[in-house]
Amino acid sequence: MSFADLESGALQAPRRGRGADATRALVFQITTAVSSYRRLLNSLGTPKDTPALRDQLQKTSHKVLQLAKDAKEKLTSAAEADKSTGTSADKRVADMKLAKDFAATMEEFRKLQNLAIQREMAYKPVVPQGAQPSYTMNDGRSDFDKMPEQRALLAEPNSVVTNREFVQVDCHMN
Repeated sequence: MSFADLESGALQAPRRGRGADATRALVFQITTAVSSYRRLLNSLGTPKDTPALRDQLQKTSHKVLQLAKDAKEKLTSAAEADKSTGTSADKRVADMKLAKDFAATMEEFRKLQNLAIQREMAYKPVVPQGAQPSYTMNDGRSDFDKMPEQRALLAEPNSVVTNREFVQVDCHMN
């Protein structure tokens, strides 16, 4: 079993199953996905930081959230079932431990998400050389020479240019 197998979803346990085993499998999947998320997060700000890595980080985050939603439903129904007088003490303890593990994993994921936000804002992804747009002085637009601030922004290959910057620059020009 490798991280690539887990990320591709090839080794997923049945998510819609019933019983304690399905709930344990969901919590295990969440824990594994959070570990994968942490591994991807550790690559932010390194030469491995690419738009594809950030996309995979986002997909893993969505996967964790979906699994968490399913696990929460199962844990809630297990807690309701445990309230009946016919439930054994062992099952109650096992369900409480599973809920505690789930809560700890989700708390770790929350911290990792905050760290991911900080790192995504602090670091820019590395764009492969072939994927960078090439801007020239004569690109066919007649008003291009009228906007030196925009040209300066486009000329910097390592800078991130947003539409907001273009709008602000254009507004100052008029």
